[in-house]
Amino acid sequence: MTLVCLHGAATQQYIPSSIKPPSVSREFRGAWVATVNNIDWPSQRTLTTQQQKGELLAILDKCQQLKLNVVILQVRPACDALYASKLEPWSEYLTGTQGKAPSPFWDPLEFAVEQAHAR
Repeated sequence: MTLVCLHGAATQQYIPSSIKPPSVSREFRGAWVATVNNIDWPSQRTLTTQQQKGELLAILDKCQQLKLNVVILQVRPACDALYASKLEPWSEYLTGTQGKAPSPFWDPLEFAVEQAHAR
């Protein structure tokens, strides 16, 4: 066991630093879009491709309206993927069945990136 004694520490007075931090050139204003258990998107596992796209566009539109500059889309919710992957199966939160691709086919990650950049 080690005992450390800081003699006189309690008697010292706090003096704020006069050093000013650099000005912020950019801000990180973002939102996390959770997909696990259909928390944020898609709202249900049984939505059509068009309904899923519509919900995602509504989220991106709201982020733009709020002047956010970052959207973090959870694309690996549960050892699966919300994008076309050779390594991981399609997410059950997208289609209702893990490993089942959306029909008609679309890649939600690719779509989200394209739409976010367009905004």
